[in-house]
Amino acid sequence: MASRLIVIAGTGTEIGKTHFAEALLRAFASRRKRVVGLKPIESGLLQAAASDTARLERSSTFHVEPFGYSFAEPLSPHLAARRSGAAIQLEPLVAAIDAIRTEVDVVVVELAGGLFTPLSDTVVNADFARDLDPDTILLVAPDRLGVLSEVLVSLRAAETVPLAIGGIVLITPERRDLSTGQNGPELRRLIQTPPAITLPRADVDDLAAHASMHDVIALVTS
Repeated sequence: MASRLIVIAGTGTEIGKTHFAEALLRAFASRRKRVVGLKPIESGLLQAAASDTARLERSSTFHVEPFGYSFAEPLSPHLAARRSGAAIQLEPLVAAIDAIRTEVDVVVVELAGGLFTPLSDTVVNADFARDLDPDTILLVAPDRLGVLSEVLVSLRAAETVPLAIGGIVLITPERRDLSTGQNGPELRRLIQTPPAITLPRADVDDLAAHASMHDVIALVTS
């Protein structure tokens, strides 16, 4: 039987998707699950001390041969690919992830950038998520002023794909503002579904063990 496939999308870039994905992987690993974290498209490697792919691999309990697209320049993937002379093809990525699913319990795939970040002139991350046919898509967003608009826009845009978002994960930012802590309850009032879960700012291991992460696990395994 194929494993559960969880796609981690975002409202933008540099909002904590990888940190959350690492914690999610470790939370599953603590339940004696065979888990693998993947970021099959990544750019900006020149600026990173460690790639997101390497970070996800360290939090995985099952390891695979590297595959996908990695670009040095800190640009949108479609621009980084164009400048390097490459063309991002989704079909091989989908096939590789489908094969991995037969060997593990949980696959976590982190998308590059936001849910509608371009991957080519005609394809965006949402198209990739749709083609993967995941069990759950989690939309990660920063718990700060402006996030209500960002989440509502992403949800409405996802309907046009069509793409079902299974849950919203709000990450407490390093610099809190007056809205931090209020956005989760407000989203639950405004949209009701999908559910919104707020996570604190914490290191990976503490976040993996946090009660709110148990809520995330319950959401993606129900």
